[in-house]
Amino acid sequence: MDGYHESTYGDRYAEVYDDWYSGDGEMALTQFGTPTDVADRVAALAGNGPVLELGVGTGRLAMALADRSLDVTGLDASGAMLDRLRAKPGSERLTLLQGDMAAPPGLADDTFAVVLVGFNTFFNLTTADAQATCMSSVARLLRPGGRLVAEAFVFDPEKAQNGVSVRHVGLDRVLLDVVQVDEGEQAITGQRIEITETGNRLFPYVLRYAAPDQMDAMATAAGLRLEDRWEDWHGTAFHDGSPAHVSVWSKP
Repeated sequence: MDGYHESTYGDRYAEVYDDWYSGDGEMALTQFGTPTDVADRVAALAGNGPVLELGVGTGRLAMALADRSLDVTGLDASGAMLDRLRAKPGSERLTLLQGDMAAPPGLADDTFAVVLVGFNTFFNLTTADAQATCMSSVARLLRPGGRLVAEAFVFDPEKAQNGVSVRHVGLDRVLLDVVQVDEGEQAITGQRIEITETGNRLFPYVLRYAAPDQMDAMATAAGLRLEDRWEDWHGTAFHDGSPAHVSVWSKP
């Protein structure tokens, strides 16, 4: 989309993100693990070391990590998302930075025990070059023995369809998804459209998906090695039919 850049998603979704995606919201992200599940897994990997979350958003995962007394830094390209997070009680426990997660600014090399990229957030980097740059940045920021942990969907061409789907129908509100898939570019372009009596709102998103083996290749090029891969945050074995993966790459 013309004019779409690294902060567009966050700036547009900040107002509705917690209502839509937290807990049992209309697009809850708990199918593969709750924030508590994520925090338990990341805390075990981090030990007592510091954690960086890329694409921290409104703090869905970062706040759960802070509850485990971890030193948590959160970075997001969207000032609107960070403003929402800063307004929450307990957010003062976090160090928050605004910047592009492909090239995080103001962070020292060899610092973090874990870098976390939650639910599909890595795919918000809309080009292969940006994703490769992010992997290299993560490798630089991890301390020796540190780990990158990322959660992402596995693209299924049999289920990928252009068109319109219905998210919610109510007496005073309709929420639709309109999606266009470009398999050649590995791109998904979409709009969530909220229709109400008082007017309509558009919530655009652009994703550049990558297969697990493509992410492995990027990680390897950055000097990281695959350590573990599960289907979910509970440690379910990953297999060819898994709809998602939680992958762990380590820095030698």
